Amino acid sequence: MKHQLSTKFGATSVIAIISLTIFSQPSYGRPSQPGQGESRFWCSTSTGLPVTVYQNPQGAIEPWIEWASDYFSGSGYNPETRCQLVSQRLETYRRNQQLKYITVGVMNGQNVICTAYQINGVCQNLIYTLKPGQDPIGSLYNLLAWRQGQVGMPSADESSQIPYIDVSQKLGQNTEDIVQMPLFSP
Repeated sequence: MKHQLSTKFGATSVIAIISLTIFSQPSYGRPSQPGQGESRFWCSTSTGLPVTVYQNPQGAIEPWIEWASDYFSGSGYNPETRCQLVSQRLETYRRNQQLKYITVGVMNGQNVICTAYQINGVCQNLIYTLKPGQDPIGSLYNLLAWRQGQVGMPSADESSQIPYIDVSQKLGQNTEDIVQMPLFSP
């Protein structure tokens, strides 16, 4: 009787530990598609290639970033993982009204695509890291899939050496509602 009880207790403990482990793992699955009138970024793999997409308030789904490069796969960041992570970042920035301009900058000694709160503002929030040697400005202009065919389109400030692409209208945000954060200098 004592042996049966300890066996049952042991089996129950193992099941509980396995269940806890499975359910506590982060989920990178596709979130449910937003309903009509809702907006959201997510990673879509419906075409076979991971793509960061945005559903606008009118319900149209817009491709933003196509993830084809395997460069970071050796570090555990294959195209689908990068798509999931970046889509989650963009959604967080959008919800927190931190996504007004997309620009380029340097973080931790690496060129990055990032957000800025104003033209000529500093790089505030990481969107993603570029490969070493990759042209940051060219990458920015070619980054957004919805800008395809608009490569020659000027940035928000033609006099600026670094382009700042205003995405607030694309997101259906009122630019007066964007929080202006103070600039920090390192």
